Amino acid sequence: HDLANLTLLLCVSPVPCWCRISAAPNARLQGLCGAPDAPHPPLKIPGGRGTGRDPPLHVLLHKDGRLTVTQVTSVRGSLPILHFHYQLSEQRNACWETMFTSNSLFLEIPEGSLPEGSKEGLTSLLMFSEEKLGVSHVFLWFSKSRVDQALLTRTFHYIGFEIVKPGHPLIPPRADLVFLGYSMSPTCPESEED
Repeated sequence: HDLANLTLLLCVSPVPCWCRISAAPNARLQGLCGAPDAPHPPLKIPGGRGTGRDPPLHVLLHKDGRLTVTQVTSVRGSLPILHFHYQLSEQRNACWETMFTSNSLFLEIPEGSLPEGSKEGLTSLLMFSEEKLGVSHVFLWFSKSRVDQALLTRTFHYIGFEIVKPGHPLIPPRADLVFLGYSMSPTCPESEED
């Protein structure tokens, strides 16, 4: 069921909907046809109206000196989106938006060059995902048509990501995308010795 939802999200548009989330009430989001949707009435009416237009729920999962993790969950039950915000300095930060499904995180590598500090932010994301979320896999994806495909593959291979072959059971069937996977090492409970 989660893979079907993820496949649907990846197939709707070249840029999946979780990459352009806006929490602002009455926000004009791009529709499936490429044009903004018509404005809608306020998202929440006291007492409800039963139309399913309740705003997404934002939950703070973690905050420390540098890393802030929030979760956005739609009332309609779509897959949760995790926002990772890593503060590199007062002026610089690295942000990653991920889709959380079946003990795996999926994140798109946006077009253009990677921002300075991306490695540090991604490393923090991987550590948090393994230690706090119990994630078993992290999948990065980008378009096969990117001119920097070889550079991206080498860069993320250095961190520990490997190319995922088409047909892998945890990724959606998309011939136009490259998926790189990172498998978390199985964590064993610490044994207590007397």
